[in-house]
Amino acid sequence: INYLREDLKRGNITSEEEETIFKLQSVLGNRWSLIAGHLPGR
Repeated sequence: INYLREDLKRGNITSEEEETIFKLQSVLGNRWSLIAGHLPGR
């Protein structure tokens, strides 16, 4: 399969990424574009 961005991580998130998402969501709310900025490669 061809991808536009080869550097993107695919597959399930790690437990560290999940923890980061929970922490950021509690601080930032549902501002997912800001949260995504803290998850490089996702």
